[in-house]
Amino acid sequence: MQRTLTTVAAGSASSLTAHVPKNDIQKRHKVIRFGTLHETGIEEEDAKYRYLHQRKDLKVSKGDIPIGFEAFLPLDEGHNLFLETREGGGEDYRQSTVPQYLVSWKKDREVLGQGDGDGWHNSLDDLWTSVLSHFDRRNLLSETTLEYLDADPFVLFGIDDPVTQQALRKLQKFPCLVCMESVPNFDEWAQYLRIDSLDPEMKWLVQAFAETELPKPWTCYKGVGSIVCYIHSDNGRVTWKHPFYDYFRQLRDFCQEAHMQGRHEEVMKVRVNRLLWTYEATRVETDASQDPLICPEYLARLADIFGYDIKVSGCIVRNLKAQLKIFARSYREHQDVDMSDVVNCAETLQRDVEKYAEMQDHWISRVKEDARFDLTLLANGELQCVNCGTIALCFCLECKDYLCLKCYGALHTKGSRAQHAPFQLVPCALCENKPAKLHCTFTDKSLCHKCYAMDHIKQLPSDGKENQPRRIDYLQQYNRYADFARDRNSKRRGGSSLPQLDMGAVEQDYEAVLSNDWHPFYDTRGVKFYHNFVTGERMRQSPRKPPNEADAGAERDGEAVDAEELLDGDGASGTGFTSQGSQMRGFLGITSDKLRQMQPLALDGYDALETSPKARTMAAMSPDMRALRAPHRKHQPFEVNPL
Repeated sequence: MQRTLTTVAAGSASSLTAHVPKNDIQKRHKVIRFGTLHETGIEEEDAKYRYLHQRKDLKVSKGDIPIGFEAFLPLDEGHNLFLETREGGGEDYRQSTVPQYLVSWKKDREVLGQGDGDGWHNSLDDLWTSVLSHFDRRNLLSETTLEYLDADPFVLFGIDDPVTQQALRKLQKFPCLVCMESVPNFDEWAQYLRIDSLDPEMKWLVQAFAETELPKPWTCYKGVGSIVCYIHSDNGRVTWKHPFYDYFRQLRDFCQEAHMQGRHEEVMKVRVNRLLWTYEATRVETDASQDPLICPEYLARLADIFGYDIKVSGCIVRNLKAQLKIFARSYREHQDVDMSDVVNCAETLQRDVEKYAEMQDHWISRVKEDARFDLTLLANGELQCVNCGTIALCFCLECKDYLCLKCYGALHTKGSRAQHAPFQLVPCALCENKPAKLHCTFTDKSLCHKCYAMDHIKQLPSDGKENQPRRIDYLQQYNRYADFARDRNSKRRGGSSLPQLDMGAVEQDYEAVLSNDWHPFYDTRGVKFYHNFVTGERMRQSPRKPPNEADAGAERDGEAVDAEELLDGDGASGTGFTSQGSQMRGFLGITSDKLRQMQPLALDGYDALETSPKARTMAAMSPDMRALRAPHRKHQPFEVNPL
């Protein structure tokens, strides 16, 4: 490059380097972003962000070097050459900042030239010389292109251009919307309104500005420097100013002042008025397809006005509907919302959230602790009956109470309690008040540790003492019993199940009741539907199971499962019998009359659980007994007399 470097005074304490570019440069640059001016009020530092060009014809041009400037230069080879600027620091932390430059090319922005670790350089002259040397050594560009690029980069990329300098002066006085993509993002709208994008109290205002449609006959397009320009189609007037910019600017000033003075209710009132005004405006334009005011969209927006996320706080939906009706009635009458209604709504929603949190704490934490099924303590005889205070031998899976056998029989004889599912231990055959832990294989008796060691083993003959007792595994019994009961109830009640020992199912049941995410609404035709704010789903059918009289295909209460399904399922494998119904009938030899006369008796041996027919099997084999609700037995395990 041919350059003449001279020193020109600029002010009393600064000097600038004067460039001598070509006089006949054809402009090809395209400005992507103009950037901003660097002004600190310190003359020495601001002078570093200015340039001064003196041409051969003695014409002098001066201007400012913007920060955040970005432009590209299309080349004849089909690639683009990019130039970016930023504010950079000096060599020492005590020094003032200086402009830095970055040159890249191609679509993937390959960095060119020598600079710091990331490619930025403090001197554009040195950087541009290095870039041209790189192209020349590798023979990447033609001679015509290199001849064109052998000029001042300030002129090539448009920094020394009257349009750029005029735009920088205008941007300093008037704000504009910069759109780097096809649609402006949230940060660009916030910068246009001069609002911090991280301010949670003003986020709604930026979002409302972004969602506001242009009034007729205004349209917009993306102009030079990625600036959004608004054009009036009737008179052709073009401006950078949004038609509603003054309105949102005044609203911004009002909200910022109200938040600083603690008048948050006034901001809520303005937002509620805007919500109802938006609904009225859209209803006029789309009256035929307009959703009712009480719809999921407006409820979610009303919850956001009062600082709640409706996906998390689903308990406030009912009161949101009531308060929205109050606001709508007041707005229709006075074209304004009463401040007392806003304050009352805020207090009501806060009270609902506090009550919901208290209910969650009670039902999820305290009740879960009280309802925990501790099988170890129950089998060790360390738990007492909640009714009489004696040693508990059973646990009601629905009442969540520990009871002795006598009290359980007295409390579960009538009403819905008669259908409860208990888990009962085997009482000791000698003391009869402690749970049995060992089963004697010689005498076929179940005894506790004390009775077996102190009394029973002394009465056995010598050959009986050689037989080791079998330990009764109550955990295995419960798991087998609960698995079948869960499968049975899932078919009868649509998925309900008995609790596990770790209470995992109980937690899910409580959570399902407390976090009711489905809420009813009505569409434009007045048809009821259900909306889930968490997943965004909608459905016509109620999420709750329909009653039997309304659903002809629903399973009737007390209806048993088909016999073939029971025999072929997993439950039949635990009995040790084959899946053939005829073989089962022949093996059992039980008639319907005998089954009606049979009553649950005490268990003589632990092996009876594996060899005796279960209640579900007997109910499946006899059509008359299908009203039985297997496996809800009165004793588990139980004893059956030989037939």
